[in-house]
Amino acid sequence: ISRYVHRTIHNFNLFSSDYKNNSDDERIGIIATRFYIFFVIIGLIILGCYTLILKRSQTYTIEWPSLSQFEKLNSKYSSTLNCPCSHFSMSYSRIMPLYPRYHSICSSEYLKDYWLSYFGRVEIDTNNTLFISTDFRITGKSFFNLLNKLCEMSNETIESALRVFRVNRLITINALSSDQFNDQINKRLKRFQQQTIASFVNLIELIRSSIDTNQLADETWTKLGPLSIYNNDTSQWSFHFRSRDFYTNSCSCIESNQCTRPAGFYFQTDNVRNKPNITIPGLVLACYAIDTLLLSTLECFYQKKCIKLLIDNYDFDIVGLVRPLDKRAIQIEPLRYENSRFYPNTTINEFFLQLFVEDWINSSNYTSYYTRCAPSQCVYTIEKRFDIAYMLTTMLGFYGGLSVILEIILPPFVKIIIKQWSKRKTSRQSNNSNEITTSKIIIILFHLLE
Repeated sequence: ISRYVHRTIHNFNLFSSDYKNNSDDERIGIIATRFYIFFVIIGLIILGCYTLILKRSQTYTIEWPSLSQFEKLNSKYSSTLNCPCSHFSMSYSRIMPLYPRYHSICSSEYLKDYWLSYFGRVEIDTNNTLFISTDFRITGKSFFNLLNKLCEMSNETIESALRVFRVNRLITINALSSDQFNDQINKRLKRFQQQTIASFVNLIELIRSSIDTNQLADETWTKLGPLSIYNNDTSQWSFHFRSRDFYTNSCSCIESNQCTRPAGFYFQTDNVRNKPNITIPGLVLACYAIDTLLLSTLECFYQKKCIKLLIDNYDFDIVGLVRPLDKRAIQIEPLRYENSRFYPNTTINEFFLQLFVEDWINSSNYTSYYTRCAPSQCVYTIEKRFDIAYMLTTMLGFYGGLSVILEIILPPFVKIIIKQWSKRKTSRQSNNSNEITTSKIIIILFHLLE
């Protein structure tokens, strides 16, 4: 059996049908067959290795993908996924309802009329009561009125900006993923907040700067004080103003609007230069009413004990000379710190710089966005390696083409080689040197290529 197998392999001839007239033709067919098998095997090995390591791109298209399909595709093929929107422009009002949540002070009882009546100065005996201008029962009125006005202006500014914002449009050529959508929305929201705050704060700061530069006098005489001078020559009094510098030894309102002194309750006979007899935690008196407000804190109004201090001293040094407080003012509740990003000792200036906004309720809706975008198709590309099916298909095609070429060129090629060998015969060749072998054919081939 082994001899039969060896003889069959040795005499294997794919070209025998064309070369069976004599032994030389038969030998040519056998040699051509061996070359044929060699080239086919080498070619298939090289091609197989190449196709196995080659990255092959394949493009797929899905028509009218649903949101779940899009999210699944995006999680797998985000780098190549392309889903053009049918409607690439949409207003923010459709996809991003946006509302501010203000600090509780802006809706608190401290801005209601019954609390503001605390500062009404409705004296029973006007001849026997006289508050000095720095007493909290005087300055508190402008404090809360200004606070109320800033809250109202903040609300009006934000509402006006929101009306403009809601008609602005989000433009996306391709459908955004949920993360990309949220990222764009957050960036747009941050830019909106910065622009809105800047426009409001810059306006107020301009007003403050104008007041400060012009050295205007206010009713509390904290910035400037009156000075009367008698002229002996003319027997007349002249009236002048001079800057106050009684806050500290190193701070003067003429030089800085950051000068402060504690706010509180005074005796009627006190001088404005004196310190208050009862100090209110967190509240200060500054150069102007707006400075007093912005440099103060609300810490007193978070504490029941401090609010009681205000109520109990409503008639300080004027017991029996004022009308009783409104019951609602007496029963007023402290502010609640829960759900606030501002600490009780935060200055009102920090509230002001954020337009009194605790946070923004951003109800951005990705589902609404995708429904509006409505991509008609999604196209994505997959790069594959070690694709067996592709490798086999390529190799079969290669084998078919190579087989035809080899069947055409190998027999004539072998014939030429044999002729060249015959021309090189010498007298020293042995009797069996005329035998044509595959090894000799290869030797001749190398000689021809020299």
